[in-house]
Amino acid sequence: MAKTHSAHEPLLLNHADVKNPPRFAPSAFVKWVLNIAMWLLFIFWVAIIFASPSESAEKFTRNWTRAASGSIYGFSGSLFLVYSGPILAVAFLAIASLIIAGEKELQLKKTSKYPRFRLRTFPILVDGPFGVVSAAEFIGICLFVVFFFWAVYGYTLQNLNLLPELQVPSELKGIVMLELSGLRFGSIGLYFLAFLFLPITRGSVLLSIIDVPFEQATRYHVWLGHLTMFVFTLHGLFYLIAWGLQGRLLHEMLEWKDYGVANLPGVISLLAGLLMWVTSLSPVRKKQFELFFYTHQLYIVFVIFLALHVGDFVFSIAAGGIFLFVIDRFLRFCQSRRTVDVISATCLPCGTVELVFSKPANLQYNALSFIFLQIRELSWLQWHPFSVSSSPLAGKNHVSVLIKVLGEWTAKLRSNVSDKSSAEGEKELLNQFCSNITASVEGPYGHELPYHLTYELRFC
Repeated sequence: MAKTHSAHEPLLLNHADVKNPPRFAPSAFVKWVLNIAMWLLFIFWVAIIFASPSESAEKFTRNWTRAASGSIYGFSGSLFLVYSGPILAVAFLAIASLIIAGEKELQLKKTSKYPRFRLRTFPILVDGPFGVVSAAEFIGICLFVVFFFWAVYGYTLQNLNLLPELQVPSELKGIVMLELSGLRFGSIGLYFLAFLFLPITRGSVLLSIIDVPFEQATRYHVWLGHLTMFVFTLHGLFYLIAWGLQGRLLHEMLEWKDYGVANLPGVISLLAGLLMWVTSLSPVRKKQFELFFYTHQLYIVFVIFLALHVGDFVFSIAAGGIFLFVIDRFLRFCQSRRTVDVISATCLPCGTVELVFSKPANLQYNALSFIFLQIRELSWLQWHPFSVSSSPLAGKNHVSVLIKVLGEWTAKLRSNVSDKSSAEGEKELLNQFCSNITASVEGPYGHELPYHLTYELRFC
């Protein structure tokens, strides 16, 4: 007989519900093989990017694209396979792994009398510009910093070897070196851009497979964003200085070639990126969040004009991560266009508003999940995150959130609910009010499992 839970039953860990993994199962073996394949592909992808600044990698890329130019892939497709194909293959394998795994189950953590070292949780830096940084995050930061300096060194050597072959006058060698350095900084920026959109993909299968919620991965997007825009700014600055020294700054900035690199789209893309970068700095983001949020929608302009700037051949280096983000954004757009029924709206004595929404029975969440909520009667543009306050054991057809008044949007919501509650005919007015609310929900997001229940000690 299936075990039932009362609506008032607390969400506590019952050790009988915690599953110990079987010693051997075909699905577990297939999942293990897929995980190994994913890690090998990911390491191969990172190794390709790390080797790109070397002269041997440049020769390999030229030979590879030349050999594949006569195939169905062409020049752009051949480069896409090398730089974007591996991460897309990892994403497809991750989907297969999640399907095979099915519904995840809690596994009780084995206790040990000796302390255990875990890269993902062991703090390396506690007080600094990056906040609390774990050992795994510190390794990632070091890898990106090492790659930046290695790429600058490798590309500088290539530039020095290339300069005598160009046979330019001695008085122009400095200007040519500036342009070549600007070109190389653009290439480095594209490699960083290949990673930039991966952490910000909310429904990412890549994050799901390693059990990292996107709200925790957002900080990686912030770090990569600063690094990427720093490199792209150097890219544009070196070209602007070189063009200014030659007295053709305005002419070069407005140039838009039909074939090859177009300068004007690059200028537009860089300006959009600089606007996003400046408004995303901590003082602006914390005090003027809406300015940061709306300005950040310029990422569409940034990506489109970047593609027009470099062309499809070069853009394919970063296309994989951007493609995964676009797919996720399209799916989130489809979900957010649907409206949900508001079952009840209650203004509690403490001033907090409780909203209860209907949900499909197959939509699962846990006690630490959160959703993004839009109420069109209050604003068409604002989406606010709220933690789910209901228990997943309380019912399969509804989900509730508690909304504390902290700003204009929440104050307006409480005012509307309290006005209906205090008036005569409270029940009828509230039912009419709930039916007139046009609410949309995106999510839920968070950990796939209530992982906190696997720990013996928990602090609130």
